[in-house]
Amino acid sequence: MIMTSARLGLALGFVAITATSAAAQEPYPGLDAYITKAVQASKIPGISVAIVRNDSVIYAKGFGVLAVGTKTPVDAKTLFEIGSSSKAFTATLVAMMVTDGKMRFDERLTAYLPDFRMYDPVANEAVTLRDALTHRSGIARGELVWLSAPISRDEVLHRVRFLKPEAPFRSHYSYQNMMFLAAGQAAGKAGGSTWDDLVRQRIFAPLGMTASLTSSKGLKTPNTASPHGMEHDTAYAKPPFNGDNIGPAGAILSNAEDMAQWLRFQLNDGVVNGKRLVSNIALRETHSPQILTTSGAGGGRGGQADSVPLTHFSAYGMGWFIEDYRSQLVWQHGGNTPGMTAAVGMMPEKKFGVVVLSNMQSAQLPDLLRRYIFDRQLGAPMRDLAGEAVARGLTQRRMSDSAEKAQAAQHPANALPPLPLTAYAGTYTDSLYGDVLVSVKDGYLELERGDWRAPLQYWNATNFRWSVLGSPAGPMNIKFEVSPDNTVTGLYFGLAGDATLLSKRGAGRGGRGGRGGNP
Repeated sequence: MIMTSARLGLALGFVAITATSAAAQEPYPGLDAYITKAVQASKIPGISVAIVRNDSVIYAKGFGVLAVGTKTPVDAKTLFEIGSSSKAFTATLVAMMVTDGKMRFDERLTAYLPDFRMYDPVANEAVTLRDALTHRSGIARGELVWLSAPISRDEVLHRVRFLKPEAPFRSHYSYQNMMFLAAGQAAGKAGGSTWDDLVRQRIFAPLGMTASLTSSKGLKTPNTASPHGMEHDTAYAKPPFNGDNIGPAGAILSNAEDMAQWLRFQLNDGVVNGKRLVSNIALRETHSPQILTTSGAGGGRGGQADSVPLTHFSAYGMGWFIEDYRSQLVWQHGGNTPGMTAAVGMMPEKKFGVVVLSNMQSAQLPDLLRRYIFDRQLGAPMRDLAGEAVARGLTQRRMSDSAEKAQAAQHPANALPPLPLTAYAGTYTDSLYGDVLVSVKDGYLELERGDWRAPLQYWNATNFRWSVLGSPAGPMNIKFEVSPDNTVTGLYFGLAGDATLLSKRGAGRGGRGGRGGNP
């Protein structure tokens, strides 16, 4: 008896629906043309889209190229960094550990990570796995603790104890990557393995996500999109993102075909090919609102520039934003790395899901395409969301360029700081951020931290500006601390409210006590 491909898949114990000729057909008239035009107008080199409806992959297609300046096309098998869309994988893995009786959502984190500590004694005593998965720990983001820092996952978690809270524990939503790292590491230990191995064994393998990876280390697949940034309306290629030290929060690489299987699994309540991989009770907990992210009509993601809000509430579950969109329940989560942007979203009551992957950092288009495709499925009035965003972007870019020119005029490139350059040179250190090196290079100051290295432009007083091309941090203000005798004793390093004083070695002052206990 000759089996059909579908029967053969069932006989082998899996169904890995890929981009067949059916999935390459437009589910809505004009969709291909719309995406093609939007990609070109947004100047994104490449994008890949998959759509799932009623447990079938009805669309999987690539647009554009792997890298700017090349002709190699993106397709449904092209690998992309999915960034924080990885968080739902970590939350689902934890739900699997809960199903196995190896973890409990409301168990203290220290039951799985005995050495884990937090700055706030209240949080330190009470923080649970649920707190880690729901962004309600209260601590500041502290992205520069791990971003570009040459330190391990264990060292990142060690430094959490030095990160001050930005809000009282469990008082409100505070997005936090390092707490998701803690949840992933805890799951690995509870499962007697590692987060990476468990995600591969418990999720990728049974779902048929054969191309997906938990790390870019050693990546050799030629069909991999290159990361990009945008500089003055021009796309440029960037190095791949090494997210190993924050893995469970944002290091997964995947493609449209594999992510379509992920959507099917989530929409099918944790069942694949008739086999339940996680209890419905535990998985539904990840899809349930745990803490509000916004309040008030129109406060959510659909209401921007709309006369009638499309989203009335937005909450965070575990690895998913839970919100309404045109009166439909939505589970969604975006992802950003220093060179790519992803959007993953589902309307569970419609058994409908969309994934959009792109190789441009901080791009609006993936989430706009997700909304556009939702609108097509719902039969909502059509709006050119991508075109509107491009027009807004042009206006904003002109304003930004104008402001940049005005600032540059006020701070000429030949302006000199009040002290000799050698006075600023040295190593600055802190228990939270580690070491920062300032050196004199060919008549200017250069600041180096991990993989980032760029000149320091003198601004005013003791302030400098540090601009690493393509850094998601953008231009950073670096303020030096100078004593009355004109000795440079430290510098402030960090983003906005996270700025922390790093002490200069040999200046007679210490950091935060190195790797000591609670401060």
